[in-house]
Amino acid sequence: MRITGNVAIRYGVVIAGAALMAFPLLYLVSGSLMSAQDVIASPPHLLPPSIHLENFARAMDFLTPRTIVNSFVFALSVVLLQLLLGVPAGFALAKIPFRWTTAMVVLFVVPVLLPNNVSIIPTYLITRELGLLNSYTGMIIPIVGQTTFATLLFRQFYIDMPGELFDAARIDGASWFRMFTSIAVPLAKPAVAAYACVSFLTAWNMYIWPLVVAPSEQFRVLSVALAPLAGTDLLRLVPPNVSLAALLISLVPVLAAFLLVQRWFVKGLTGTGLD
Repeated sequence: MRITGNVAIRYGVVIAGAALMAFPLLYLVSGSLMSAQDVIASPPHLLPPSIHLENFARAMDFLTPRTIVNSFVFALSVVLLQLLLGVPAGFALAKIPFRWTTAMVVLFVVPVLLPNNVSIIPTYLITRELGLLNSYTGMIIPIVGQTTFATLLFRQFYIDMPGELFDAARIDGASWFRMFTSIAVPLAKPAVAAYACVSFLTAWNMYIWPLVVAPSEQFRVLSVALAPLAGTDLLRLVPPNVSLAALLISLVPVLAAFLLVQRWFVKGLTGTGLD
């Protein structure tokens, strides 16, 4: 196949942009395998002169397995519970006719327009009054309640889904629950995968709420554990190569989650799940 000049320019721009965006990640991988002296060498090394896999063992001593487990418990619980709330709510707003549909949609839109910092103080006060500080429940439930984006995303997904599917099911005598479980949920796999990826990334990187509501070391998550690396005092105790290894460890689950759902990701954001 002959490549024209315009096509070559487009490919060149795409490749250059991809290389530019991938460079920090590639340097993170490279730096995590270097010695402390190689990381701070001038001029800097782009590739490790020697491989130091012990950096990851030292990084795990700093992060601790309990911190990683806490992050998985927090992120996966948020994703699962938000899906359990958002998918049926979006279906109800899109397909089940009732009088106050428009008002309910407006009610869901309003929180999207508010900065998160506006709600964090009253949410913390409620969590404290319920005695949920320093607990998984206090970390997870208030975030699960923020299902506005999930509800609106799945509502739009189901609105774009042909109504004839549900009309035919109703003629056959199917209830709304049967239509939801037999038609809506199976066809929502692309949207579920897309939202699960975004929600997992958001929960995994969340810092302020886990720090405020569960400051004890028993419930510390990776984002809270990694934050002190930006301070000069701790950097004297944790070498830069170990810090890069710790960052890479925290990045692996996010990359794995995206690679797992990438084939459904774009389809879920733009399509209806129908071929």
